[in-house]
Amino acid sequence: MTLDAAAREETPTPRQAPRLPGGRVPWVGHAAAFGRDPVAFLRRGRGRMGGDFAFTLMGQRVVFLCGRAAHEAVFRADETVLSPREAYRFMTPVFGPGVGYDAEPEEMSRQIGHLLPALTSRSLAGHVRLMEEEAEGYVAGWAERGEADLVEVMNDLTVAITTRCLFGAEFSGRLGPDLPRLYRDLESGIRLAGLVSTRLPLPSFRRRDRARATIGGALARAIEERRRIGRADAGRTGRTAPGLGRCADAEPRDVLAALMAARTPGGAPLPDETIIGLLIGMIFAGQHTSAVLAAWTGVLLLDDQARVTELLREQDEALGEEGPLDVPALRRMERLEWCVREAERLHPPLVILMRKALRDFAYGGRLVPAGALVMVSPAVSHRLPEVFRDPETYDPCRYGPGREEHAHPYALIGFGGGRHRCVGTAFAYQQVKVVWSVLLRRFDLELAEGPHLPDYSTLVPGPRSPCRVRYRRRGLRRAAAGLSEARR
Repeated sequence: MTLDAAAREETPTPRQAPRLPGGRVPWVGHAAAFGRDPVAFLRRGRGRMGGDFAFTLMGQRVVFLCGRAAHEAVFRADETVLSPREAYRFMTPVFGPGVGYDAEPEEMSRQIGHLLPALTSRSLAGHVRLMEEEAEGYVAGWAERGEADLVEVMNDLTVAITTRCLFGAEFSGRLGPDLPRLYRDLESGIRLAGLVSTRLPLPSFRRRDRARATIGGALARAIEERRRIGRADAGRTGRTAPGLGRCADAEPRDVLAALMAARTPGGAPLPDETIIGLLIGMIFAGQHTSAVLAAWTGVLLLDDQARVTELLREQDEALGEEGPLDVPALRRMERLEWCVREAERLHPPLVILMRKALRDFAYGGRLVPAGALVMVSPAVSHRLPEVFRDPETYDPCRYGPGREEHAHPYALIGFGGGRHRCVGTAFAYQQVKVVWSVLLRRFDLELAEGPHLPDYSTLVPGPRSPCRVRYRRRGLRRAAAGLSEARR
């Protein structure tokens, strides 16, 4: 036997993943069970099959892979083998033709590159003040005590913050109080049925299309307003400002300004439809995932009042006598960041991540055949005991010095991984920390009755609404404590 033949004999032939029993209805397969609760379905399947497995989802063969090594193999695979573009075609009605996942990989990389100047650490630092202003302005209208729906609060706040920081004041001003509803309608169209067709006559798809048209129209008018300002500035100075003059109110350079300054490889300005599609894509990076992460941060944190007390001490240490909320202060809020990370672990904004196998894909003795949909799940992987100790336990300290259980680059993947990791992750974390810094300093907060379960009607599941929280202004508590002390 030759050495080559011996090596071939010792190397096991990759085998396809075993098929999960059930799903006997032709074509539909396991869609009903998956649609009810995809995370529970995948966890049960993994427990039953002992690891990776395959199942059928509306005529599509799906292979589920799990664990850090699997994540690395999937996220690092060449896009000619595992294609995000083909897996996320259902996003085309949201982003628009030729934008995001509907673009060729090279063009998509260029489009993402156009966004990066507005997401640098310097740009993010300039947004802290705007984020705090929006959060303080929102809660200024609250009564001295009352109740609020945490899901609605976080949706409203992140809509206001995202549009102010990323799109500019003129865009949010055009749509005003309708923006949160429009964002919800747009997001409601991201459903499992989109794997079959994005043009099915579903009410959620009709709402998606109406919201997309309304938001796109407002963005088109904002672009024209920027151009008008740029022409006026050029007329006064005799120079054409790069990318359209100033942003509204002399605020930090936003994504709209960055995209209007961007150029195609041939040197032409980006088409308006490309700009609009990329801005709408940033809604999902900067708003909805942030809203979900912020809501889960609160649900988990407020169920642990000892942790709240720790964070209040940290707020005092980080800010002193109401010092400025800036990047150095946010960096000092380490425990608050641990709480955000733990919310990402236990309730990741993205519960499933997908690729389409364009060619056979071999991984760890497993063969994924061409044509299959490859699926990984942060919500399942984040609860593996070999990665996170006592994974069902809420324990923000697992990210602290000496433990750092998230240190492996493919352990915590709530915002994806590899080259397609969400470009808005740093913005999302900063936004959530600013919002909770304001809420913790201004109010005593406690959760109303539970349980607080995920809403799996969409692919970005927050807590089911209503998710009530009781609040009382902290000044009121201090006044009551002083009165009690005086009576004694």
